[in-house]
Amino acid sequence: MRLLGRLLAKLPYRLLHALGAALGTLAYALGIRRRVVLSNLRLAFPEKADAELRAIARETYRNLGRGVLDFLRIPALPREELERLLVRDGWDRFEQAMARGKGVIAATAHFGNFEVLASAHTLQGIPITTVSRRMADSRVNDAWRGARTSTGVEEIIVKRGETLRGARRVLEQGKVLGYMIDQNQPARHAIFPTFFGVPAATAATPALLSRRTGAPVVFALSWPLGDGRHRVIIEGPLEPPDTGDRVADVLAFTQDLNDRLERHVRAHPEHWYWLHRRWKTRPPEPARGAPAAAPGTLTPPDGAG
Repeated sequence: MRLLGRLLAKLPYRLLHALGAALGTLAYALGIRRRVVLSNLRLAFPEKADAELRAIARETYRNLGRGVLDFLRIPALPREELERLLVRDGWDRFEQAMARGKGVIAATAHFGNFEVLASAHTLQGIPITTVSRRMADSRVNDAWRGARTSTGVEEIIVKRGETLRGARRVLEQGKVLGYMIDQNQPARHAIFPTFFGVPAATAATPALLSRRTGAPVVFALSWPLGDGRHRVIIEGPLEPPDTGDRVADVLAFTQDLNDRLERHVRAHPEHWYWLHRRWKTRPPEPARGAPAAAPGTLTPPDGAG
């Protein structure tokens, strides 16, 4: 991966851009998760014609191909290119959050080049830490993680049931915790805010962490500008409401994060990762004769109780 990254860093960006688009076009032509992508697009945009949805799908694949090559070259970029890589909107908001001294929860998503978002900030002196469980052995996963950690992004691997504890340790050290808000969750650990009007199984982790540690949340996304640079938007600092109704407060905060993401996906649908089954987990059905279930039972994920 490092050798490949050095080779990619020497290419003119236009050529890199074209190669990545070709890679993505090939993946689309081969039908890799194409049914999932089109199904998700039809669910999110029922008002759009099928031809428009297919055009969005094709551009999504091209952006993914570009994103892979763009990310792999990051560790090999010279300092002057690295310094101009990110065009930030709202950087003062991040500084306000860090000034509180409680760490920062950076809520982000599979949008734009999320790998560049973490790696470029780390290389520029704002280290990002993630917490995840060990995945099944895979050479591809291991190689990709190696590329990520080579940029300095810290990845803390925890056992099942220890994710929240690991995340709290990150914040107690005053670090920036990167957290993906758009990953499908098993029903027993999910709350169900909506995403594109459809209930989406979502972890309550950012809200729970913020309530328990006092760490503020910033919402951060990035997307490529087409010339090698990436636009970064930062919103916040954000804190969960405190009305005395813990379940409603956490759900409202998580809904707000989903709404922020949805606004950007609607504006730039070709930059979201439509390949994953975001709406796979459905809300539990109430027992016959029982009242409807609450939108989220707030069962703490991974030992968060």
